[in-house]
Amino acid sequence: MLDTLIRVLVFFAFIGLGALLVKLKRLNAQGLDGLSAYFYWLAFPCWLVTSFAKLPPFQPALTLPLLAYIAAMIVTALCVIIAARGLKARADDSVAAGMAGFINNSAFLGIPIAISLFGPAVSQTGPLVVAADFLILFSLGCAGLAKASGHTVKMALINTARNPTVIGALIGVFCMAIGFHFPPAIENALDMLGHSGPPVALVALGGMLGMMPASNLIRPDAASAAAIIGKILLAPALVALVLTLLHVDPLTFRVFVFLAATPTAVSVFIQSKMYGLWFEGAARSVAQSTLISLFTLSALALLLTAS
Repeated sequence: MLDTLIRVLVFFAFIGLGALLVKLKRLNAQGLDGLSAYFYWLAFPCWLVTSFAKLPPFQPALTLPLLAYIAAMIVTALCVIIAARGLKARADDSVAAGMAGFINNSAFLGIPIAISLFGPAVSQTGPLVVAADFLILFSLGCAGLAKASGHTVKMALINTARNPTVIGALIGVFCMAIGFHFPPAIENALDMLGHSGPPVALVALGGMLGMMPASNLIRPDAASAAAIIGKILLAPALVALVLTLLHVDPLTFRVFVFLAATPTAVSVFIQSKMYGLWFEGAARSVAQSTLISLFTLSALALLLTAS
């Protein structure tokens, strides 16, 4: 629980710095666009390339559990979209909320905590969940955003294929598949760029929150409420259900369920801002789901380590 608390507090410290810079008028809307562009075009793709290239060889035994995980997360997104529409949210907002409901903060928050809870063996299975999150699920979410922003299906698919996050994930997975490793100097440079991404994205998120009225930060809109409930509660419940039906081994069950319960990834806010869709709602969802996860992840950690 202490590890979860510390990581969430660090998360909010970066958000607070962004809000402070806005209040001190050292960061404006144009600056937020620049920070978002840096994360979108450069930092996060570099992180994906190097992280996925370092993954261990894929274990065929994990194919079915991984497919079941992906299916459960897609069902979660569909439920969020239906719920948001039922709560009278706009169609495009509902699609963006669906993305917020199934893209995990598995990489920067989930994996480190899972390793501290379940041991170093997590490094053999956890990164595969991250790969599924940011190659398959993220691609689906971006395609949905592109379609909701007014593009045709063809253009939505083309825009998704051009998305630097998707390209970075593909390159990383390809490197893993063929066993390619970057020369140390290049790998170090890519690592430097990649590790700079999360703080930059969180500062941008904090800046956006700092520009919003205080009342909007506390009271979620219908789409945000659906996204948060879907991400924090429904996603891990569905993943636990399908993995129980498959009788997977205990470690895989714990890691997949725990990562599914992590809050919405900050990259959802960055993507929604790039598409101009529901970015204030995405900012609220990321911040609020992260705050709530301080309690839900701690409770889940107690359940999973006790079993």
